[in-house]
Amino acid sequence: MAWQMRGRGYEAQQYDEIIKSAWSNYQHIGEIEENELRSDIIDSWVISKDFGVNPMQNTLNDILADSELMDRKKVNQLYLSYARKQIQGIQKLSDASNVVLSIVEKNGIILESVGTSNMLRQAEASNIHAGGIWSEQSAGTNAIGIALRTGRPAQVLFSEHYCLGAHDWYCMSFPILAPITRELIGIINIASNVNLIKDYAVGHVIVEASNLARSIENHFYEQTLQDHLYARKAIEVLDEVVLSVDLSKQIVSKNNYAMIHQVFQHIDTIEASVHLNSLVEEVFQTKREITNEIINEQNQLYQVNMYPVFLQYELNGVVVFIKEDKQALPNAKQINTPYHTKDEPFRYSFANMIGTSIAFSYAKDQAEKAAKIPLTLMLLGETGTGKDVFAQSIHQAGERGSGPFIAVNSAAMPESLLESELFGYEAGTFTGGNTNGKKGKFEAADQGTIFLDEIGDMPLSIQAHLLRILEERSVTRIGSNHPILIDVRVIAATNKNLEDEIMKGNFREDLYYRLHVIKIDIPPLRDRKDDIPLLATSFIHQLSHLFEKEEVTISREVMQCLQSYHWPGNIRELKNMLQQAMFHLDGNVLEVNHLPTVLKPNIHSAIEDEKSMIVMQLEKQHGNVLKAAKAMGVSRATMYRRINKYNILL
Repeated sequence: MAWQMRGRGYEAQQYDEIIKSAWSNYQHIGEIEENELRSDIIDSWVISKDFGVNPMQNTLNDILADSELMDRKKVNQLYLSYARKQIQGIQKLSDASNVVLSIVEKNGIILESVGTSNMLRQAEASNIHAGGIWSEQSAGTNAIGIALRTGRPAQVLFSEHYCLGAHDWYCMSFPILAPITRELIGIINIASNVNLIKDYAVGHVIVEASNLARSIENHFYEQTLQDHLYARKAIEVLDEVVLSVDLSKQIVSKNNYAMIHQVFQHIDTIEASVHLNSLVEEVFQTKREITNEIINEQNQLYQVNMYPVFLQYELNGVVVFIKEDKQALPNAKQINTPYHTKDEPFRYSFANMIGTSIAFSYAKDQAEKAAKIPLTLMLLGETGTGKDVFAQSIHQAGERGSGPFIAVNSAAMPESLLESELFGYEAGTFTGGNTNGKKGKFEAADQGTIFLDEIGDMPLSIQAHLLRILEERSVTRIGSNHPILIDVRVIAATNKNLEDEIMKGNFREDLYYRLHVIKIDIPPLRDRKDDIPLLATSFIHQLSHLFEKEEVTISREVMQCLQSYHWPGNIRELKNMLQQAMFHLDGNVLEVNHLPTVLKPNIHSAIEDEKSMIVMQLEKQHGNVLKAAKAMGVSRATMYRRINKYNILL
């Protein structure tokens, strides 16, 4: 039977009695006996508890209104129309088995259910009906919720459900994945009440439901192949790079030209390119195409076009076209990250800043205050502290938030290119330049903000031009004598001590005082170590999809190592270190052995810190292991393992 656990030999009732005991134990004392439960159920119980789901709830908290359900059905019209036809073929079998068969969309919303009138009434009482949202966040542990999170078939047996109201139900879910990108399209779910289930027939329904999910998946694949067969042939003969990118930013296909291109043949994820990643992120947010952007990869300028791909009216990925830019200025070494126009959203805001430490909170409060005052601003901070995050957040929160935000890295371009990028040039000024001339970044930032990053590296000749712009509020293109009035807020940033640079003759004193109207110091990571757990957890969540991992957790020893390190490269270095660790990760728990070598000197101190903490808690709880474990937020079994590991005497 489907509910007989392999190798255990328990019938449904016997197995359920054991699970009921484990469930009650978890709800009352927070312990899970790992040998009694499947790992996917343990994971889901913990996730449900973290979401704050009420284990005693009998009904769903989240049910769509009729109008909202109609909207979801319209979005999923293609999926629904084919699923309905296929379900008709097995409905008699599902009726005979007393099973409710549901068509579920990718957010866990049941779109439609079929079954006998008696079964549908039973299901209705438990919210297994159209409009019910069966994510783990809404309903706790259930087959639909687990399949949503993992993208794999899931089975939940009676008391394995997190919420008491579902303990009489058996359910099994089969996800349907999109062609090429493998994004979730929907789920076929079967469910039956323990009092009504018919043993002899339910196994056949499970097989047919699985076949149904595969049939729908194949239908989408065939439709995609049919729609794009000729387009694919056309793409293959192009003399430019074509990349298909899914929602996790993995490159799922390349055309022939890309496969042999010296730069792009080696990349498997769009995040390998800072500039491409920035553009893809904007397509994801705006769901609009991006055309004629210029980026730099390995000292070569490229023209980039990106087009969003939709499946059932929802974003499914991006197609990227890349070709060498023939109009670009010669000898370019690097170009700034593509900037935002007033119609495009921003990557960063105060709302998604991570950190609660005193040093960071003070800097953030100062930045929020500065956002309301339209004065020139200087951001001071070491490399990797997030000066660009602060600049974008200040712009977005200010009165110019609806205007353009233009970012320029003063250290990233040679003087000749930086000058033309900032101030623009008239037609005929440069051989190989744009025949119509070019608007500079200051003109493009009119009515908005220009962010001058690494201004301490700006050449003295350009500093003089910048000072004149700040004084006169106008810019003159190279090759022109006609000033153009502009209204721009300037945010400058540097990791250098500009007063020292003035003494060395590398920075103009008069420009320093023009830029130094409001100053904000952004703390290095070593001064905000309390924020490392929040930052590390956020980065691991972002990186899990990149490395095809499920929910990855960070061991206490690793977190202690991270908080013991001095982080000369700040937040950027933290993210890079975690990327390296994720590359070496085999399971789903980040351990000390996965960390880069540079962090290894911190391992001994981290171990000693944990050992001391365990001893302290045991002394505080008078040797009570269970109470000490609860105080440290671990299970009793984990506490015993660590006591043995460190040879601590009880």
